[in-house]
Amino acid sequence: MKPFPLPIDDAFFQRLRGMDRELFLRLKRKGCPRRGCGSPLDTSNYPRKVRGMGNQEELRFSLCCRREGCRHRLTPPSLRFLGRRVHAAWWVIWIHEFRTVLGYRPEIARQTLARWQNFWREQLLESSPFMRRARALGLLPPAIGDSPSLSAILRAFGFPDPESWIPCLRFFTQFP
Repeated sequence: MKPFPLPIDDAFFQRLRGMDRELFLRLKRKGCPRRGCGSPLDTSNYPRKVRGMGNQEELRFSLCCRREGCRHRLTPPSLRFLGRRVHAAWWVIWIHEFRTVLGYRPEIARQTLARWQNFWREQLLESSPFMRRARALGLLPPAIGDSPSLSAILRAFGFPDPESWIPCLRFFTQFP
């Protein structure tokens, strides 16, 4: 398999940041999701030093309920971050694919790579909450069979085409 191109230019990161901002604003307009609250949400962003994005500091968009006594914190989904992981979402996907398909060995701790492999294996199980939710919402491309692998999902989104990164990252924003 021919390696897919890396989307590591400033325009790509700006595009992801803009899409994250849209997700953030959409969530902010809805108000506090806690039952019976509905109060306005205030911006409560925090810095994250993200590996895979040049180790530069990035803002993780976040919200906090304004009502005293509730103060519920809400972090919207992100195309830049894969849950609470310190590596950029695209980086975790790219490294896994290159290790699996091409035998690429990046300079990342063995324990980290093992955690990522376990993460993908567990998340992509048909019985996992993520896969059940993805199927129920119709988020999986039709080309995916009953036992999807990360490689199969990437190909279904159009890899190695560079434009396939955005729909793929949107799909993975569904991770908790």
